[in-house]
Amino acid sequence: MAIQHTLFISTDRLIKDSALGSSVDANLLLPYILMAQDRYILPILGTDLTNKLISDIQGSSLAGDYLTLLQTFIQPALVQFSFATVLPFLRLRMVNNAIVTMNSEQGSSVSHEELKPLINASMDQAEFYRERLIDYVSNNTSSFPEYSTNQSKDGDLSPTTANYYAGLNLDVSPSNSRMNALLRKAGVTIVDCN
Repeated sequence: MAIQHTLFISTDRLIKDSALGSSVDANLLLPYILMAQDRYILPILGTDLTNKLISDIQGSSLAGDYLTLLQTFIQPALVQFSFATVLPFLRLRMVNNAIVTMNSEQGSSVSHEELKPLINASMDQAEFYRERLIDYVSNNTSSFPEYSTNQSKDGDLSPTTANYYAGLNLDVSPSNSRMNALLRKAGVTIVDCN
């Protein structure tokens, strides 16, 4: 029995709304769309709202506020997250137990360092759209009752409103004096530190 995945965007949408060209094999994109959806959209919506959307999509009954949520807020963010996720892998292929860099006759392959600015720009755009998604759902919770019904005991993922990350998180308990002393010696200031 094959596992069925329901994606919130199609490969055509990813190709059309990003810098990907039509020569990219759609089959190469599918796992990265799923990865981006699970990694960047599921934590915002939570398990129950995500499952509601998937159920409605599979049942061809997506309408009203849920359709607006998907088309106006989820899809623009997911396109950018998927694009940023797939970029590092487009130039690599697994061939006969080896990893090779794909080169074309008309151009040369770019390095990962050359891809970083494009990936970062896509992530910035995606975070902008995800912030709009967070604001919309947070301000319209009565339209999406599944947003607040997750039960952690069932393994559900509860929604988060965290979007932007600075790249370094020192979540240090004020009672952890050993860690606080180490951080003080390194010149790191911690608010409410003993």
